[in-house]
Amino acid sequence: MIETADLLVFTRVVELESLTRAAQIMGVPKSTISRRLTRLEEKLGVRLLHRTTHGIITTEQGVVFFDYAARCLGVLRDGTNAVQAAMTRPQGLLRISVPHELDRSLLAPMLSAYLKTYPDVRLVTVLSNETTDHFRDGFDLAIVADTLPLAEASLMTTKLGTTEYGLYAAPEYLEQHGFPQSHVDLPRFDLLAWGTVDAKAQWQLTHGSYDVTVEFRPRLACNDLVLLRQSVLSGLGIAALPAFICKHDLAEGRMVEVLTGWRPPGSSFFAVFPLQQTMPARVRTFIDFLVERLRPTLSWEVD
Repeated sequence: MIETADLLVFTRVVELESLTRAAQIMGVPKSTISRRLTRLEEKLGVRLLHRTTHGIITTEQGVVFFDYAARCLGVLRDGTNAVQAAMTRPQGLLRISVPHELDRSLLAPMLSAYLKTYPDVRLVTVLSNETTDHFRDGFDLAIVADTLPLAEASLMTTKLGTTEYGLYAAPEYLEQHGFPQSHVDLPRFDLLAWGTVDAKAQWQLTHGSYDVTVEFRPRLACNDLVLLRQSVLSGLGIAALPAFICKHDLAEGRMVEVLTGWRPPGSSFFAVFPLQQTMPARVRTFIDFLVERLRPTLSWEVD
């Protein structure tokens, strides 16, 4: 196989019409220039250059090959510039997966703001709780909840933020059914569960140093937080919801916390991405953007 360095030497000698000047400009001994030219001619099986006392004369075959060699080096140079630009300037296609636990109404404004900030980036978003399967399909980044999928040494993570959970119901539901006075009372109410359980569900609740497990048969179970929130607002029952999805409802009186002080465990979100020597700028800036924008949004703070 012909080496790129040999092509570079050949084109430089043709352009300068001198082995000596090519060696000086390239900063290598003249013997190296001569050796590379000889090796190139042997691989091609043709004479590319005639060495004379007056200089270098390009043969007919050399003229033909020079055109191809120059184009080849040009393509290689363009490819190198494109890759280096992708590492320094956000551009190109960014493919991410987003978990069901993240409210799309929360994430959508952030994605729009990122694309407006970096107009040369295009975005593909898939709603999924899978991780490694997407990377095998060429995805750049996955946002995951709670579980760190680090079984594969080829993956890296960055923590994006943590959100707290509480138990909430609509005022209309509580007016009709009353307030639970203890965690023991909860199974007697209409409880709405996150997930796809069709039998018994569980809530792990903590109050100070006390931990309890509440088992119940959910009135509704779904893996869509938006649907779960809407079900609470419609007065269907009590649900465990994260701060980021219900804090405005609480502030405006559309939801009420029940069993204040008893809380389900919080949830942390992580950006997971393949380990690589140099991270593309579109991935690096997207992670930084999420850390800046998502972390405060996950808290109880109302904008």
